[in-house]
Amino acid sequence: MNKIMSSAKEKKYAKRMRNQPANVSLDQSDGAPPHHEGRGSFQPYRGTSPGSSGRQHRGAHQSHFHSRGGRGRGAPMESQPIPKYVTASMFAQARAAEINAMVKAVSQKSSNSLVFQSLPRHMRRRAMGHNIKRLPRRLREIAKKEMEKTMHQKKEQSKSKCRKARRRHGNLQLEFNRRQRKNIWLETHIWHAKRFHMLKKWGYCLAHRPTMKSYRACYRAMSSHCLLQDLTYYCCVELLGKEEDLLLALSRLCSVDAGPTFMAAPCISGKRQGSLVLYRADKYPGEALGHITFIWKPRSVSEMACDKRQLWIWMHPALKEDVLKELRLVCVCEDRPDNFVCIPEPAPPPVKEEPPANATKAGKKRKLQNKEGEKAVPVKKIIGDGTRATPDPYYWTSTQTGITIRDLTMEIVRYRLVGPLSNCVLGDALHVAPLHKESEDSGPHGWWAGYCGNPDNILRHSNQESLFKLLKGLESPAQIPSGTILGLTVGDPRLNLPKRRTKSFPNLENYEDRDKVKSLMLDGVSVESSESLIWSADVRSRVTDNKISEQEINRLRSELLVPGSKLDLGNNESKIPVLLIQQPGKVTGKDRPGWGSGWDICLPKGWGMAFWIPLVSLCFFLLLYRITELYLCISYSYAV
Repeated sequence: MNKIMSSAKEKKYAKRMRNQPANVSLDQSDGAPPHHEGRGSFQPYRGTSPGSSGRQHRGAHQSHFHSRGGRGRGAPMESQPIPKYVTASMFAQARAAEINAMVKAVSQKSSNSLVFQSLPRHMRRRAMGHNIKRLPRRLREIAKKEMEKTMHQKKEQSKSKCRKARRRHGNLQLEFNRRQRKNIWLETHIWHAKRFHMLKKWGYCLAHRPTMKSYRACYRAMSSHCLLQDLTYYCCVELLGKEEDLLLALSRLCSVDAGPTFMAAPCISGKRQGSLVLYRADKYPGEALGHITFIWKPRSVSEMACDKRQLWIWMHPALKEDVLKELRLVCVCEDRPDNFVCIPEPAPPPVKEEPPANATKAGKKRKLQNKEGEKAVPVKKIIGDGTRATPDPYYWTSTQTGITIRDLTMEIVRYRLVGPLSNCVLGDALHVAPLHKESEDSGPHGWWAGYCGNPDNILRHSNQESLFKLLKGLESPAQIPSGTILGLTVGDPRLNLPKRRTKSFPNLENYEDRDKVKSLMLDGVSVESSESLIWSADVRSRVTDNKISEQEINRLRSELLVPGSKLDLGNNESKIPVLLIQQPGKVTGKDRPGWGSGWDICLPKGWGMAFWIPLVSLCFFLLLYRITELYLCISYSYAV
């Protein structure tokens, strides 16, 4: 019994002494219990210094208990005798090292929070984040070091932070260019970004789906009224060369067995749009590239002697790289240094204007200065709601065949109107350009004055105007031949904006001349009426550069004697050449023939928003949504 009691007391004493230093140990040399004698007596401990923590001894002492099945079982192993004396200097030195280690561990920062964030919540204040003097004095030095460190790491902030500075014209250009480094914006980007969820795909920033419900609204618009979408992201490639060389090269990419090719009689004349599936060179029927549409430029009377032809090929951006590679292969176009984009000229040095002698400085106005000076490259020009580069597009020229391939992507804006009333919307939104008045100055549009100087051109323009007016009398675009092309020159659509959003309806007065309507429905448009000045790159650049700004138009409207009346600019009004292309929609089956038919309108770059706003106000009376890729696939399957 005594042995059991003594064993229990020893275990209890060992448990109490397990965290003590190694130089404080139990002396059991005489076999007496630890609580009777020897407790608290010290003897010199050999093997370790008095300042050591005694981890080795404690480890050995504790291992004896673990070997017996636990810390509370078995008798304690024999320990070293208790030291009789302790050296004060060595003991204090050891304790000082431990205290320094403890203070360092406590003061060392173990989290990413700032000093004022480590305070208790009832002591935190908002001003502590930027004012060090609000912190307690014991923390100010640490906070000062943190603030100096963050100042070195912080990026250099722009000098103009206020919204007024950000909305300046030059700053907007820089911001738009920065945001378009990876993904190109359409001219209607800002309009769509406010109403749609945007998607970055194929190198563009496109409107993916609206922020509201849209599927039923889109279906109703396509079935009974008009639906508008922006197809400017579709890529256009221009081919220029002899007709025989072009047909010989393009014949390697298609086959007669698959349907009409580039040589189809209605298409090669220039009055119809064609469509086919391209294949890799000499790989038919395998290795198909994808579906494309093409337009031949009509041959005018002046170009009859010239054997040069012009062809536009429209394709999805996912096909552009492969199609361009095959076109360069069949046309024998090699990569040369002169085939790259033209480098813009450096900006001229700014002219320094000396202020007058009597001028006084009322205050300093902050301006952005150009540090590079003459070496600075001009930023892109804001056109519509996006930015456009100044250099010419990519082009390749063949030394063997003489064929030139030019990439016109983003050079031509293309909109699609789908629905039975799309021709009525076009008739209300567009107005044919008036003829040039010889009594007045030609203004900035000298090309239009030269065009109107030819009587044949005036006759062609009047025929196009009469055909365009007949379109509003048709019940559906599907009533005219598939792929009909109508060239037209229209005036500035911003001058004829409707005062309120209205719904377009067919004009029954245009049905009075039944012979013209019947001829249009059976034969379509003549070759002469399919001509347009949009084929000329020079005219397109002039139309874009001479566009009157919105600010100028608003200023002229404010000066009208009768507010709200129509603004007449005379010869100063912009004239824009456009192409109207009929889309057939559903052409197979007996159920709902012509569903999804409509019109495509092609116009020069820079005029996207000027035409988008009037079309929006005349399309579907309640909602307007961009058609999704699902509807594109449906319309293409119906067209095929």
